[in-house]
Amino acid sequence: MPNHPHQPYSKLMAAIDAVGDTPCMEVPEVFFPEDYPDKETRDYVIRVAKSMCDRCPIKAECFIYANETNQRYGIWAGTLPSDR
Repeated sequence: MPNHPHQPYSKLMAAIDAVGDTPCMEVPEVFFPEDYPDKETRDYVIRVAKSMCDRCPIKAECFIYANETNQRYGIWAGTLPSDR
């Protein structure tokens, strides 16, 4: 049976609900480095976001979500779009 369009989102939200807060909730803006025009700042926020992902309890679920929904922007589970 194919995935229902809302199933990946529901799974991700269930994982978030199970742990309470995730590191990306602290400073969500660093998870979208494409919003930063200058390379130095962009590189810095990428390092910060990836570091935060490394300590996230739902990293696996986040990676699955990003892949199943073809996220073309942002850092998901410590990966850039080019890594997914």
